[in-house]
Amino acid sequence: MFPPRLAPLLPARFRFRQTLAAHYGGRVRGAFVAVPAEAPPDPHREPLRVHFWAPNPWPSTAIHVERVVPELRRQAAALDLPWQITSGRLPAAPVDWLLCLKSIPPTGVCNPRRTVLLQPDDADRVWGSLHRFAHVVSVSSPVFASLLGTVHPSAWFIDETEARDVIDAGAAALDSAAPSCRSPLLLWHGTRESLDGLLAIRDALAAFGTDGGAELIILTNLPERTERWGSLPVRFVAWSPDALTAFAARARLGIVPARPTLADSYLKSAGRLRGLFARGCPAIGDARSPDVVAFSEECGMPSAQTSEQWLGAIRQVWQDAARLDQIARTGHAMVRAHFSVARTAAQWLWFLAGGAEGLDRRGDQTLPVSPPPVRLGPQPAQHPA
Repeated sequence: MFPPRLAPLLPARFRFRQTLAAHYGGRVRGAFVAVPAEAPPDPHREPLRVHFWAPNPWPSTAIHVERVVPELRRQAAALDLPWQITSGRLPAAPVDWLLCLKSIPPTGVCNPRRTVLLQPDDADRVWGSLHRFAHVVSVSSPVFASLLGTVHPSAWFIDETEARDVIDAGAAALDSAAPSCRSPLLLWHGTRESLDGLLAIRDALAAFGTDGGAELIILTNLPERTERWGSLPVRFVAWSPDALTAFAARARLGIVPARPTLADSYLKSAGRLRGLFARGCPAIGDARSPDVVAFSEECGMPSAQTSEQWLGAIRQVWQDAARLDQIARTGHAMVRAHFSVARTAAQWLWFLAGGAEGLDRRGDQTLPVSPPPVRLGPQPAQHPA
C-alpha cells in the first residue's frame, strides 16, 4: 500500500485495485448498512419526485431499474405516499431523489444530499467520483458493499432481484420434471467475454465427459456450432432470454465458473447462479465469490474453485438424484423468498421513506449497523487483480 498522503495523487483505477487487493487480503473492511425489506414504521409523507437515472441499456438497467420501478410505485401507492417515481433519461427539472446507475450526473439535477449511486460492478470507473454522492449502494453483493464502505461514509446494500415471471417459470419447470429426470444436459450461459471462466475448467469438463452420456450446452453470443472437449459433446447455442429459460427447464445441472480477476470473482454476486435456480435449474457456483458460497451453502450445493473441485462437485451431485432434486427445490424457494421484485422494492421504499436519512436515531446520530461477517473462503495462491 502507498502512504495515505500519496494516495490522492494516484489514478483512481489504481487506487481501486489497491483497495480491492487489501480488502481481499483481509487488511481493510468497510462498514455498510444492509437495507431492511420492510415498510418504515413512520414513513416520511412529503411529496417526493424520485428518479432512477439509467443512461444506457445495460443488462443491469433491466435488473435494477426496469424490474423494480413498477413494483416500487405500487408499494408507495398502497401506503398513500405522494410520490412521483420515474426512470430513464436525466429529468428536465430538478428532483428530490436522483438514483444513478453506474453513472456520474451533472450538477444541479438533484440536491447533493439526495444523490445516490447504484453500483453493481465496474467500480473502477467511478472510484474517483464517489465523493459526488451522498450515498453509494451496492446492488450486487455484501462484499462489494463492504469495499465501498472503505472509502465512503454512507454505503448500503440492496439485494438483486429476479423477475416474477422467471420465478414462476422455474416453479413450473420443477413441477414438470425434477432435474434428475431430465436430459443429461450440463448448462453454461454468458457472453463470449465470460468464456475465459469456463475455458479455465475445460480439462475438468473433458474428464467428466469420460463418464459418458452428458452434453454441455453453451448459451452465448457466438455462432452456433458443435465440437468435443475430449469425450464431452459441446453445443454452442445462441443466447436469448427465452433460450435461457427453455434450456434451464431441460438441463439437469448448471455451472457458473467465475472469470479470473478479483473484480470478476471475489466481488461478484451470486446473481447468475440464482438466475438458474430461479428458472428451476440447480447449479454449481464459484467458491472465490463469498456471495456464491453463502447462497450455495444455504441450498446444500457445493461450490468449486480448482479444476479438481469442479470435477468432484459435478460428479457428486450429478450422480445423487435425491440430493440434486432437493437442492433445486431449496434454491428456488430461497430465490422466491429473498430475491423477488417485491422484496427489492420494499428495500427501496424503506431507503427513500426515511431510512437513508436516519429514520432510527439516538439524538442526532444514525444508529450504526455493522456489516455481516464476510467469509472469504479458500484463497488461491495467485489471483491476479
